[in-house]
Amino acid sequence: MRILIFIASIVAAYLGYQHYENQNRQNAFNTLVETIDSQPINQFELKQSLNIQVKARCQAIGADETNLAKMEECLNLVQTYQDECELQIFRLAPVEFEDGKEARDYGKRYQKCVFSNQFTYLVETNTL
Repeated sequence: MRILIFIASIVAAYLGYQHYENQNRQNAFNTLVETIDSQPINQFELKQSLNIQVKARCQAIGADETNLAKMEECLNLVQTYQDECELQIFRLAPVEFEDGKEARDYGKRYQKCVFSNQFTYLVETNTL
């Protein structure tokens, strides 16, 4: 009985940690944009943060085990369109962003591009 409780507590701790980490990855872009007030961010940092956030949102779909196929579909879609969308959206973007509004605008357009039409509901316009 003690072994079952021990195993259950380990599984619960692991799942809690995964949820916490996924939340941090989803907020990576917003955290980065908030730092623009104190220092400009470059395009590379913005893209990297957006890619982390996009993948985390796909992984959040798989939190419910019945949606694992949908999560895989989302991750594959992001992987397929990631490079193309970076070229398309950031082609004329500034090298450094000094304005949070501008960075959020590029972030929103990038997310809409990689999520295509199937997963546009994952673009949280209220946090961008």
